[in-house]
Amino acid sequence: MTGAADTAGTVPRRAAARLRFQELDLETWSREIAPLWHMEGAAAAIPPTVNGHGQLQYCGAELARRVRFVPLAAELDGARVAWTSIYNISDQGLRLRGIYVQAQWRSNGIGRALVDEAIGRWPKQWDRVFLYARGENVARYRRWGFEIVPGHLPRINRQGMGAAPGVIVQMMRLRPP
Repeated sequence: MTGAADTAGTVPRRAAARLRFQELDLETWSREIAPLWHMEGAAAAIPPTVNGHGQLQYCGAELARRVRFVPLAAELDGARVAWTSIYNISDQGLRLRGIYVQAQWRSNGIGRALVDEAIGRWPKQWDRVFLYARGENVARYRRWGFEIVPGHLPRINRQGMGAAPGVIVQMMRLRPP
């Protein structure tokens, strides 16, 4: 299937309406997103525990025991086309991590629908959602309601196989009351 049109002749922009969402176990999620992380054959390098690049290491064991990690996939017409994960970093904050949509399905509303679904699985007490964004994705996440966290200092990402370093910024979206 390509992003141009499927066999039923539907317009790709309608793809988000045909999505189904599924929580995955960590092993399945890790295996399926590894190629999208440019880590073919290295799924074992995806950490089995959540540390959010240091976000949880300073909170103490009490909060770490209460972390709920939710790996999520979006399926379109029975095939998985997108993945993300979300977990709580405090009693009010969530961390969205790794929004991956297969290349042929990008710009069809699938990523945004997956993010909204992931956030919607949490009670309203978690009223802010954080993510780290590569510079080239900031405009997209702004359209989705995220803004760069005031006072945040961008960092440089040097991780990845053959990828050029890029600027990473922290973004946040407040949930309506």
